[in-house]
Parts: sequence; structure tokens; C-alpha cells
Amino acid sequence: MLGQLYRAQWDDWKTRFSPYIDRLTDLASDETYAAGQGANAAAAVNTSYANTTQGLQMQRQGMGVNLTPAQQAAETRQLALGQAADSSSAYNSAKISARDMQDQILAGGMGLSNLPTTGQG
Repeated sequence: MLGQLYRAQWDDWKTRFSPYIDRLTDLASDETYAAGQGANAAAAVNTSYANTTQGLQMQRQGMGVNLTPAQQAAETRQLALGQAADSSSAYNSAKISARDMQDQILAGGMGLSNLPTTGQG
């Protein structure tokens, strides 16, 4: 009877928890995960800047304001510098954070309740 109980517990563990352990293992050993998270963060910043640029143009059109070529060049330069700085910062921060999470998983400090929902698996 005890043997059947242990087998049932083992089968239950394999069914319910083993897939999550496998996901954690895959996530911790994925060498492209951190760079992918960085790329996602940088893409979000780039999208934000594209929307900001479009919003500024629409706002000016709504008010009937036109920038001189020098003003347009200055605005474009300022937005490009900000975008480059923010994009690289977001990339680096997200990559570091993802790598830290992978290290936590490997060190055993990341339990099943903390499993990220990244759409993987």
C-alpha cells in the first residue's frame, strides 16, 4: 500500500511540477534569453520615440505651426540622441535583469512561484 502511495505521489509530481522544472532549466540555460529581453526593451523604447515624433508632428499640424529646417534638424537630432541613449540603457538594464534572474534560478533562489510568464514553453 505504501509503495502504491509513493508511486502515485511520484507520478503526480512528474505531471504537475516536472514541466515547470524543465521550463526553469531551459530558461536558466538559454544563452539567447538575456539578449532577447534586451532587444525587446530597446524595441519598446524605439516604438515610444516613434510615437512621440508622430505625436509632435500631429500636435503642430493641429495648431498650424511649421518648424524651420534648422528647428526640424535640431528636434530630429535631440530625439535621435535621446532615443539612442534610452534604447541602449533599456537594452542593458533588461539584459542585466534577465541574466540576474537566470543566475537566481541556477543558484536555487528562484522557486516555481516566481516562474516568469514569458510565453516560452
